[in-house]
Amino acid sequence: MATQASARKASPRFDWAMAGLSTVLVGGFYLDLWAHAHGRTDNTFFTPWHAVLYSMLAAVGVFLSVTAWRAWHRGAPWWESLPAGYDLSLVGVALFVLGGGADLVWHLLFGVEFSVDALLSPTHLVLAAAGVLIVTGSLRAAWRDPARESRRWLARIPAVLSLALALSIFTGFTQFIHPLVDPWAEVSPVAATAASEIYQVDADGAHQTRLTISRGASDGSPVFSADGAFIFFTRARAIAGHDPVADVFRMAADGSDATRLSGAPRWYLGPLPSPDGKLVGVSFFRQDTQKWTIGLLSATGGDARLLTDGHSNDILDGFSPDGTRLLLHSDREGQDQIYTIGVDGSGRSRLTSGSSSWGGSWSSDGRTIAFNSNRTGRLQIYSMSPDGSNQRRLITSNADDWLPSWSPDGTKIAFNSNRGGHAQVYVARADGTGQQNVVQNSGVQLDASAPGWSSDGRHLLYAASTNPPADATPFFRQALGAAGIIVQAALLIGILLLGLCGATLPVGSLTLIVGLNAVLLSFLQDQYRLIPGAILAGVLCDILLWRLRPRIGRPGSIRLFSVAVPVIAYACYFLSLQLTTGIGWSIHLWLGTIVVAGIIGLLMSYLVLPPFGATPAVRA
Repeated sequence: MATQASARKASPRFDWAMAGLSTVLVGGFYLDLWAHAHGRTDNTFFTPWHAVLYSMLAAVGVFLSVTAWRAWHRGAPWWESLPAGYDLSLVGVALFVLGGGADLVWHLLFGVEFSVDALLSPTHLVLAAAGVLIVTGSLRAAWRDPARESRRWLARIPAVLSLALALSIFTGFTQFIHPLVDPWAEVSPVAATAASEIYQVDADGAHQTRLTISRGASDGSPVFSADGAFIFFTRARAIAGHDPVADVFRMAADGSDATRLSGAPRWYLGPLPSPDGKLVGVSFFRQDTQKWTIGLLSATGGDARLLTDGHSNDILDGFSPDGTRLLLHSDREGQDQIYTIGVDGSGRSRLTSGSSSWGGSWSSDGRTIAFNSNRTGRLQIYSMSPDGSNQRRLITSNADDWLPSWSPDGTKIAFNSNRGGHAQVYVARADGTGQQNVVQNSGVQLDASAPGWSSDGRHLLYAASTNPPADATPFFRQALGAAGIIVQAALLIGILLLGLCGATLPVGSLTLIVGLNAVLLSFLQDQYRLIPGAILAGVLCDILLWRLRPRIGRPGSIRLFSVAVPVIAYACYFLSLQLTTGIGWSIHLWLGTIVVAGIIGLLMSYLVLPPFGATPAVRA
């Protein structure tokens, strides 16, 4: 019986071991979330990020299983083979394994989720529930310890970590409305464009990787250099008091060492390198004529040499394979039509007529030009000979298809399509058959550029934004931001009230809970400027905890604590915003949101303590 009794209570070493393993497990979970947020998840279940997460799960499972086996081997019954409170942690491991298997099947059937899809996927919610069961083992163990309040501060920390990790799981799955992840209340950093980034994906849809994190700017129109060593792209940014500009940049193929190439600040479109790699063709907006014109700049940088006169809108689409001619579309005769000109600007020849046509791409053998046209009422992709003859429809679908791009060997063609309701990148054979969605990410918004092939035809580049544009309507920013604060205030105070009910919140615990959660959430989008404010909020709430000493037997202290904590937390949040990027909301909105957060805390307290004098209802 002594063996059984000892098995019911966890030793401090066991509590700390489980707290450490649980922390690493949640760290693996956030690493996987980071990979999703940065476009580094493949269209497969078997990713490095899943490997880390499931390795951490295996470590927890082995630790609990070995502990249970040793206790059972010493004579303890199987239902008492784990310390009190940790039996559900082992159940959580089993549920996680089952959920992981279901997740694998889900991915095979429906593809890999992105953005909000990944957070609310049914199989992922099973994993979330399993994770909460695992990490709250130390909390349940503390609840079963009648002497928990008299124990030393350090001995009570595993239970506090349980609360922090449970909160972090909840906030991880609701990050799409968390003010630390998307600070909707800040002054918008970009005034006119969505914050798009550049991604690379294999031609078969595997190994999606985010290459740029431009922080307030917008990267678009990516294309590989002829030798595949560099990527040319545009980076749009807002300048206070001036029109927005989009400069031409060059970076290494892995996304590093971004260098600006363009000289005078202008709005550039679609940098397209020449086949010999010496020149970069661009389109840019001329302020004097208020038209788009075409120019050439050196691949090493400088000002562009004008090729068109600026009397019409001329947009460059590409070079011929031998580099002697340019493919463009222009409205000089009314509707947009496709033309070719020499690299010196001479010898203009129109290839299309009638309905608008644009977005041309020259095949590597020089025999075929693919382009899109709305001649059927929808954007469709056609092909033609370089002299404009033999025009025929190339891609058949019931959606809009646009901006085709030939693979280097001419056997495939990539293009954008909105079939399924979302603009995605597709790849088809040269004859238009075998169409495949290689992005499979309904959570992104493609920018207005064609997919860019690598020189070996193995990879594709595309630009997309995963969040709503920074210039989204004020109502959208305000409504989503306020709703996020309300939801997160409820989650925070709910976790803290859970700790208060179990008498597992020593002074200092709020700094740990709020601070750890802020660090993990900030890691998701690589923005750490709001962490100091979160830590300050935790310290102030700990001072409040020390002064109030809220207890279940003191309802007034519980009510005041429940109101004050979210008020302090979001007052510090808005202070952090003001000191960094500035608050973009009116005082009516941000101050009112703080008040509502406090009201939410008060209402949550009534779930723990009913109103004074309330008695249970009695059935007649």
